[in-house]
This record gives sequence, structure tokens and C-alpha cells, in this order.
Amino acid sequence: MISLIPTRLHWVKDEGEDDLNDLCAHSPVWFDIDGELLISPEDGNFTVSAAAIYLLRTLEQDHTSENPVGEHLFPCCGHAIYDTGEDDVVICGCSNGSDFSILHVGDTIQISTIDGQFYTVSIDQWRCAIMKFSDTVRQFYDSSLPKKPIQDDVAGFAKMMDECNRRTQSD
Repeated sequence: MISLIPTRLHWVKDEGEDDLNDLCAHSPVWFDIDGELLISPEDGNFTVSAAAIYLLRTLEQDHTSENPVGEHLFPCCGHAIYDTGEDDVVICGCSNGSDFSILHVGDTIQISTIDGQFYTVSIDQWRCAIMKFSDTVRQFYDSSLPKKPIQDDVAGFAKMMDECNRRTQSD
């Protein structure tokens, strides 16, 4: 069983208030597989809006250091969001975050940590965990005041939301 949960959704200022200009949701994360903890809330905050996009991408493609779906599956930051004219948004952050390799092997997903631990889960378990995670992040946006990106971020933010919608509705 996979538990993949944003445990305390907030905007980066973390003042308990909506921030109309903050485009990225943040949260500590609980991630375990069959009771084996891979990420805990004590590991800090991650940009879970970017993590949701990256995790959704792993439903269709592998995530390896040679062919990443993003900088980290759970990035620390998401400083910039770009619409480059491709299908997927480009999110740039810092060099910090938590990462795992994700490989599709038949009807399973192999997850490996940087310290060499391997976990195998069914594609259905992986899909269910990712969809719940992504839905929780999306509900946070939906329950917040509408975002007001600055002019330079309008296209990138729209592309991020479009990709999220496309990837969650295709399943």
C-alpha cells in the first residue's frame, strides 16, 4: 500500500492566508510504501504543485537521471513556470528536493531511492496514490482565491494548470 499525502498545504509565506500572487502550493509530505517511510513531514516543505505535475508524468513515462520528468519528483522550489510551446509546462526551481527513480516494468512500477532501496508496486496502486495526491493539491487551489500571476507568469501558470487538468482527466 502506498501513502502519498501533502500534510499541511499552504502558500510559501505560510501565514495562514491566501496569497493571490503565490502560484505554487507548498507542503510537507508523507510518502511510504508498505510502512517503509521514504519522505516524512520532518524532511521539510516541498513545492507540491510541481510534485503533482511530475508524479502525473510518471504515469506515462519513466523518471531517471538520464530522462527526468522534472528536476526532482519533490522539488523544494518552483521559482519560474514557463510555457515553451510544448505540451508540458517547464518548472524551474533550485537544486534541492527529494528524488526517486521511477521505472515501468510490465504492469508494475519500480521505485528506487538514492541509497539503493527498491520498491515494486502495481501500476494501479501508483496511479491511485498519485491521483489522490494531485486531487488534494488541486482542491487546495480550488478552495483558494483565484491566483493573480504577474504578466510574465500568466502563460506559464495557465500551462501548469492545463497540464494538470489534461493529465488528471485522461485517467
